[in-house]
Amino acid sequence: MIEIPGTGSGGDAILCIHGFCCSAAIFEYAGRILSEAGYDIYSIDLPGHGRSSGTRGDMDFEVCLQSINQIVSEIKKKSSRVFILAHSMGSTFALWYAHLFRKSVDGLILLSPYIRIKGIKRSEAEPSPMAFIYLLLGRLFSQGNRVDIRKVLPGYIRIGGSQYARMTGNSEVNFQYSFRYLIDIVAQRNSKLKELADVEVPILILYGTKDRNVFPQVSEEFFKLLKTANKTISSLDCNHWFYDAVFYSQLEEYREDDRRRFVSTIISWLAPK
Repeated sequence: MIEIPGTGSGGDAILCIHGFCCSAAIFEYAGRILSEAGYDIYSIDLPGHGRSSGTRGDMDFEVCLQSINQIVSEIKKKSSRVFILAHSMGSTFALWYAHLFRKSVDGLILLSPYIRIKGIKRSEAEPSPMAFIYLLLGRLFSQGNRVDIRKVLPGYIRIGGSQYARMTGNSEVNFQYSFRYLIDIVAQRNSKLKELADVEVPILILYGTKDRNVFPQVSEEFFKLLKTANKTISSLDCNHWFYDAVFYSQLEEYREDDRRRFVSTIISWLAPK
């Protein structure tokens, strides 16, 4: 887990949860800016990712949620408010956590939430029908075996851009996932809209209008489904990585002003009302 103490005295904390093929390190840039605004930042490696223990690309979903709850419980001992900041697939964990552990946190910030909504194509990296059958058969007969998602999701490479090129050279990045993970979590857990939308805490959704990993319509439609009365949605003219503000490194192809503007949107929403 990466910890970045806040420089202020607000006593608020943010727990960051990464998504597919990523690790805690994607939040180091945004975490540093948020810490300068006074927030204590905690960024975790989900089991099987980054520097965490366990088989890479495999996990027990329920155990993972219990682990998140233990971390939140510890953070709450020294923080007045606790928020979860989740990116892409990480939003599945954040939403299920908020659904099962009611009011344990003070709010969720969801960045391009990777949610399955019937009738809406969610990504250019979605598996073909044949690839999905292959994954389903793998789940039935060899659930613990792992598969390279670049082979079953070639669209992930096609839309990857400079971010994918940098990810391939990062030893913390994992592209190997078990059939169990791909079916149970990616295909099933984030398609249970009744549970995912049944959240009581305030929610901010941010998405990029140029996002091809998670299409803007996914965020817009899921926002409508959320039951909480305190919800906000906002878009930026960026791709899935928010000007590299949520990534391992920051390149000059994106402006620093844009990265700062993205983080400032989060800070403004977090400010006590």
